[in-house]
Amino acid sequence: MLLKIAWILSLIGCLNLLQQPAPIQVVCFGDSITHGAEVDGHSWVWMLQQQHGNENLQFINAGRNGRKTADKQELLPILQQYPHASFYLIFLGVNDLKNASAHQVDSCVINMQWMIEHIRQVNTQAKIIILSPCNINLNTMSEINRKKQYNQHTQQALFALEQQYHQLARREKTGFVSLLHVVSPENYADGLHPNLSGQQQIADAIWKYLTRHFPQIFHT
Repeated sequence: MLLKIAWILSLIGCLNLLQQPAPIQVVCFGDSITHGAEVDGHSWVWMLQQQHGNENLQFINAGRNGRKTADKQELLPILQQYPHASFYLIFLGVNDLKNASAHQVDSCVINMQWMIEHIRQVNTQAKIIILSPCNINLNTMSEINRKKQYNQHTQQALFALEQQYHQLARREKTGFVSLLHVVSPENYADGLHPNLSGQQQIADAIWKYLTRHFPQIFHT
């Protein structure tokens, strides 16, 4: 009799596990700012997971230092790993814009459209959100970043890219968050990467967008 009761309880436990919904996954595909350069990995993704994530909501860091939109093929293994994610946030562009020209801005938009199309081929239900990159601080730009040619042309291109990403989001009916003016000038660690306070400003801006547009999923 006791064995029968134990078997029934075990079966009920298994059924409960089967009925638990899969966690909502938010895949964050980006560069060093997403990965967490200059902040020991404590990027905006880490902050969102720490402050709002739980067993039912996961913010997944798919950032890599130095990634460009031109590295768009790197999205494919991420899609294989997380094919059923509910959200894909794409935060790329600044690494393409060293000493930038209008041509480089156009290339970013073309590459972003490619990524949108490939996400939709894998996951038709996913929400895609384009994150327009942060500005840079030329006054505090480190020597190493100056040598990499993050300069006034980069800054001008970032402003142009914000507008073109916004237009792309409208055409493709994706979400859009502009981070161009989100990070305060004093909150850049090296003129390019936000410090912890700057990363928190990014996290807050993204969370505000998510709670406003998807209140049934993201609760304040």
